[in-house]
Amino acid sequence: MLFNIQRETLLAPLTQICGVVEKKGTLPVLSNVLLKLDDDQLLLTTSDLDVEMRSECVVDAQSPGEVTVPAQKFLDICKALPDGSILTFAYDSGQCLITSGDSRFSLSTLSAQEFPLIDDMESYQPVTMGAVDLQRMLKQTVFCMAVQDVRYFLNGLLFEVLNNKLRCVSADGHRLALSECDYVNEIGLNKQVLIPRKGVLELQKMIRDLDQEITINIGRNHVKIDIDNLTMTSKLIDGKFPDYESVIPLDMENNFIADREELRQALQRVAILSNEQYKGVKFKITANKLEIIGHNPDQEQAEDIINVRTDIENIETAFNVNYILDATQAINEKDIQFSFKEALSSCLIKHPDRADCRLVVMPLRI
Repeated sequence: MLFNIQRETLLAPLTQICGVVEKKGTLPVLSNVLLKLDDDQLLLTTSDLDVEMRSECVVDAQSPGEVTVPAQKFLDICKALPDGSILTFAYDSGQCLITSGDSRFSLSTLSAQEFPLIDDMESYQPVTMGAVDLQRMLKQTVFCMAVQDVRYFLNGLLFEVLNNKLRCVSADGHRLALSECDYVNEIGLNKQVLIPRKGVLELQKMIRDLDQEITINIGRNHVKIDIDNLTMTSKLIDGKFPDYESVIPLDMENNFIADREELRQALQRVAILSNEQYKGVKFKITANKLEIIGHNPDQEQAEDIINVRTDIENIETAFNVNYILDATQAINEKDIQFSFKEALSSCLIKHPDRADCRLVVMPLRI
């Protein structure tokens, strides 16, 4: 196996796929990137058994072959070389040598046959949507995904195809985020799939700054996305997501509308003196005023007051300040609305005039 390639031509696709590489995986080969050279096409593949990333680039090929080399070291070598460098990659009889100018690197290798590839035999149902819509939906939901929760179905994102909507939903047991966009469902597909956390984060990186139509291919056990020369295939979580619609509160009697940026800044100030572990802040809502109070075990306290639009006369409730700050980041509009039935009931957060993004946050007892 022998080829030459310009540094920048290799660096871009290699960077795109190295995010899934396991730093301390159970299989040593999962720390490697699979290189497969056929004609002048170099196919690069990484995997953690759940998510597989593939990219390809054109090289000056001398002889074909395949091998795996340490992914992070290979990436670091490419980053460290000067702009415009030409790399020569040579592999023969278990020895891998990378040269560029006066720089020489000898890398360890593992057999390409050891690398576990996702079997791509299942049929897929395509869902085509705008990348900008998906960027917004992911931004408004990824922060609510659970991390290593024993309720494994929460460690990912629900992607749902409805009659005329596409939805992303996530929850961590304390809050829920829902974001949706319009969809022309010509074949009447109704489908729910659970994409694991790492797959969602890699998808978010794939579509960053894109402004084009993309296709999400939904299979029985996998979801697959192809964008230009980059492909992600992710296993799906085998589980049932909770009935999220029953969690979204209805018939809420108490509402207030705040300037989002003014609220965000006030929360950041109060959070300075909130309990580092507890992060609870109290909301005191009176006639067109919201008083935010935070305190800590050292008997320190912070208070801030902002103007809001409300008919509430006097209600006190409390929330995790980080959850509310996340909500102000997700709903990137001038105004933000909070609605709840009573002080200890769950709170619905959204834009006052739209429901394409809805966040539900459970209150705290302080």
